[in-house]
Amino acid sequence: MSQLRTLYIFLSKQTVWFWFDGKTRCLESVAKPLSPKRILELCHEWNASKVVLFLEFPWVLTHFETTITLSPEELKSYAKMQLAFHDIPESELQNSTQAKQTNSLSTELPVGGIYFKQAQTDRVGLLCATLSAESLSLKNLLKQEFTSTVELVPLISACVPILLNNSSNSIIFKGLEQSFYLEKTDSLLTKLIELPSFSNVSQELFVADQLAQKTKPQTFRLIPLAKADAFVEDNPEAETEKTMPEPADIQNTVAIETVLSEWKGLAHSPKSGFWWAAPKNRRRLRLVGSWWTLAGLLILAVIAGTGLFYYETLKHRKVLQQELSSLEVELEQHINNSPALIYAAREKHLEELEKLAKQMVEESFWKHQTLQTLLSSIEGAWLEGFDFEGRNLRLRLLALAPIDAVDLFLKLSKIPEADSVHFKSQQKTKIKKHELTRFILLIKLAPPLGTKQL
Repeated sequence: MSQLRTLYIFLSKQTVWFWFDGKTRCLESVAKPLSPKRILELCHEWNASKVVLFLEFPWVLTHFETTITLSPEELKSYAKMQLAFHDIPESELQNSTQAKQTNSLSTELPVGGIYFKQAQTDRVGLLCATLSAESLSLKNLLKQEFTSTVELVPLISACVPILLNNSSNSIIFKGLEQSFYLEKTDSLLTKLIELPSFSNVSQELFVADQLAQKTKPQTFRLIPLAKADAFVEDNPEAETEKTMPEPADIQNTVAIETVLSEWKGLAHSPKSGFWWAAPKNRRRLRLVGSWWTLAGLLILAVIAGTGLFYYETLKHRKVLQQELSSLEVELEQHINNSPALIYAAREKHLEELEKLAKQMVEESFWKHQTLQTLLSSIEGAWLEGFDFEGRNLRLRLLALAPIDAVDLFLKLSKIPEADSVHFKSQQKTKIKKHELTRFILLIKLAPPLGTKQL
């Protein structure tokens, strides 16, 4: 199960649970949101070798969407676009030192994610997350207090694998204070939506009214397996002391002991578990100075491509001239010995060279014509550059929206000049404050009809 020397903290806006050495304690319904300093005060009594925090909003922000598999750099860019915390005003911070620390952290908040398999082979369910500045402040305070490892984890990412094992295909999951609606098909997560909190309307009614469902969802609650010792803040606005409900009182539960036993720690890749991006791997994207500059680059790329084809034609012509010169030398050496045989051999070689020269010219013309056809077929995107070698063409493009990239991919796949088209990668970028999608297409050209490869 879990290590006895590890302190597990389940943390929300006004609720916190502690699990240490097999015992659970709970502080809930406090008068004001919990702060990193208050959490640190509650941890003084434990001598932990490691601290793991399972976080809910506002400590962590999450987003789920079905997308293609992204590289680590692309995932970081995607998560940054989907998630963003507002800066905390300096008036709400306790001192100037903490204010400087929070402002420095807010500019580089880490992002991470975890992949869930989908029915489509080229699609995955991505649950990405980012931490708030207060989360990083709490992590630093705990590292200084315990001089040990501190891990931060979105609580929902640790609970989803447990919920996927349930037979129900629609589930309402209620954590500490945050709730989610899940849909799955054959144990594959297809939908994950955060539910709003209502004081007078149940979330079950909200789901029934707002979300189309085939079956009535089952409600699951996160509670400790054993009865917890509840304690409250020492202030008149706090609620009276209460104990956690017994598991028998609730039909469907997810015990925190189950979450701890299933948790395997942070992963090194979003494919194998929840993963935080490393700050040192971040790369800055280069921006084009203006749209006119971009247009000029595209024109230069087309000119360079045309020049490349002419260069290949000249190179083939040089090879042909060398072969002709060698043949002439060989013919001159044998012409005095056997004129009849030399004459027949010369006629045969001349026919072969004529076919070879014709094929070289046809292939060079075909390559030039094929490039013009492919470039003229590009719609809904801009050509940023390309590389060509043999029959392999690599296009680097920009599009206003991901759907434009998909449409262009499908269009080029149907062109007879293309033997195969592969969608290499895509990522978001900005040019003059305009959001664009940068993507790469790898095209293998079909061999020309009526010719053979050289």
